[in-house]
Amino acid sequence: MRCFFRDIAVFAAAAVLVCGFAAGASAGGQARWYMSAAVLLGAVSWRWAVQPAVHRAAAALAELACRPLRLVHKMLVRPAQMRLQAAQSRRRACRKAKKSAKIKKSAEKRLQKPSKVLYN
Repeated sequence: MRCFFRDIAVFAAAAVLVCGFAAGASAGGQARWYMSAAVLLGAVSWRWAVQPAVHRAAAALAELACRPLRLVHKMLVRPAQMRLQAAQSRRRACRKAKKSAKIKKSAEKRLQKPSKVLYN
């Protein structure tokens, strides 16, 4: 959608320049109906013939420009992320094990001595 609006803005600017030149070059100095028809025909031709090819070429150039970045991400960033995630999961598992051991130990400490239970 963004490309569509950019294309329309560029075409409108070109149409204003072309119509201004054509009006200045015509004998009467005014825009004629065939000048407007030529602008409309140019817009339709651009939309159907030229725009898809231009957008395909731009996408191919963007793909070529991004390929080294993808390679860097695959070779450097992704392995570092995996190591970081593994370290975090190990720390999380260790904390969880410590916490469960502490809870188990504290549960044992809360019990009263059997001799105290008999005399209460």
